[in-house]
Amino acid sequence: MERCPLCRAMLNGAETCRRCKAELQTVLRVERENQALLGAAMHRLSLGDAAASRRLLRLALGLHATPEVRALWQLVGAMPDPSDAAPQ
Repeated sequence: MERCPLCRAMLNGAETCRRCKAELQTVLRVERENQALLGAAMHRLSLGDAAASRRLLRLALGLHATPEVRALWQLVGAMPDPSDAAPQ
């Protein structure tokens, strides 16, 4: 996060906004967790495991639906789900 979500001041890596004094530790933690979920989803997708990628992206969407998470969700959603295949 580059800017305070409340007053838009530059953060420069700080966990407290210098302008409005907002405590941003929780917001930064959620952002880190979301990035970790997104990275794990991309990794699973690169291994061909779209189902695991979907599960991770669903969690990421619940935390914070960033443009990157939404774009990957659309991509994975357009892929065929093997569990939907007709039984043989």
